Amino acid sequence: MDDRIDIDLSAAQALAENLRNTLVALRGRYDLERYEYTRTIRIVPTGQAYSHPVLTLNTSVRGENPILCTYLHEQMHWYLTWYSHANTPGWQEIWRGLRQTYPSMPVGFPQGAQDEHSSYLHLIVNYLEIAAAGDLLGPDVARDIAAKTFFYRGIYEAVLRDWDALTVLYRSHGLIPIRSAGGMSERDLQLAALMDEAPVG
Repeated sequence: MDDRIDIDLSAAQALAENLRNTLVALRGRYDLERYEYTRTIRIVPTGQAYSHPVLTLNTSVRGENPILCTYLHEQMHWYLTWYSHANTPGWQEIWRGLRQTYPSMPVGFPQGAQDEHSSYLHLIVNYLEIAAAGDLLGPDVARDIAAKTFFYRGIYEAVLRDWDALTVLYRSHGLIPIRSAGGMSERDLQLAALMDEAPVG
């Protein structure tokens, strides 16, 4: 009995290679090094994009600018993990401020994240993503991409609507301006690589 089967992975491979090539092209076009807190990237064609322990991208996002924003989004998770451990008092004050301003957060696709904690977290990560993307693409382009993103819709809406107030909160506790990865020590990058942010109290 011949139990062999032929499995064609060419479509998945082509999608992964296209994403890799797009990311390489973007790195050639923009100064991404300052926002790269990790340079180990994994591409999973049908999986989810996530930040830790290895920054993982999927192939569901199409177009150079949306891919750039997704990449920056996951890098901002690393930046925020570093900040939470390097400046835990500021981290906890930011959380207090967010909870006072937003007594409840949307949970679940498409408006929120997977749970309430993650939705609050993405009030910060999504802001940082838009700020970094705005630095590279221009603020109007970055805000337009965020407004059209099909997940975290309610969170992106809140960030865009309350941009000025969030800027004051984040700046007052040293989260912004975003610190360049090139200016970080090995210890800083080790903190960024931790699986979890510091406790929020």
